[in-house]
Amino acid sequence: MDETPLFLTVPDILRLRRASRDGKGREVRISLDVGRSQVRVSLLPPNHFRYGEQILPIPASPDSERTILIWREKEWEAWQRFDRSTNKYYKMVFVAEGVPPTVEISGIKMHVTQGGSPLEDTRRKLKTLGRLRGRVLDTCLGLGYTAIAEAWYEEVQQVLVCEADPNLLAFCAENPWSQEVLNHPKIQLIVAPVETVVTQIPPAYFRYIVHDPPRFSLAPQLYQLQFYRELFRVLKTGGALYHYTGNPHQRQRKRSLATQTAERLYEAGFARVKIGYQGVVARKK
Repeated sequence: MDETPLFLTVPDILRLRRASRDGKGREVRISLDVGRSQVRVSLLPPNHFRYGEQILPIPASPDSERTILIWREKEWEAWQRFDRSTNKYYKMVFVAEGVPPTVEISGIKMHVTQGGSPLEDTRRKLKTLGRLRGRVLDTCLGLGYTAIAEAWYEEVQQVLVCEADPNLLAFCAENPWSQEVLNHPKIQLIVAPVETVVTQIPPAYFRYIVHDPPRFSLAPQLYQLQFYRELFRVLKTGGALYHYTGNPHQRQRKRSLATQTAERLYEAGFARVKIGYQGVVARKK
């Protein structure tokens, strides 16, 4: 997009509509960047507001409080995409005011947000590895929150992050909370599947690997033994891997996905494999 996109969430739509209806003020403080900042906008009858040189309509509230609206082609529309080639539906989802949005792929949420936020989820995942340093492989970009957090560790030299899904790359380009992943000097983004990229990396190249793949049903190739062997190969001796698994279909499984993953990581050569926050932590001796 040539211009910085504008967004509205349900709380800010309600503020605009309430102020417009009450007629008690000519200005309202709202966020137009999904909670990263607040701005003052001027109310204009009937049911419009001015932001800078733009005059924008006040939209009706979406059916769901989780829906985020984006200003496109001179109208407000839901911030979502449908990929006909894969038959997958992508939706950016409002979590809470002042925190980053998450994304759902075919109804599966990409961050743990119950009792927290995407940033808190990221912090807990990285905490399992201790203080990061050296080179880090981040296998799946997603919205870029994890790569950004990794790059801010003082002793991290480089974050190599992979993403092959054009829908997620498009969301990153639009999302105000993802912009650092596109311009941080430590972050190298490779637009290709990580299972292909990793085969081209020299042995023992990374000190840490953060493997936060989509749910198993969406990307089974990222849970296979051969892929884990490649991750083991490119990890330095003494290095550590965090592997997100979540707990999908916990009640239907005799053994959890985390337990099955831990067994495969042992088979791939990893040691000191243990269950951690929403996944598995393993090391290379």
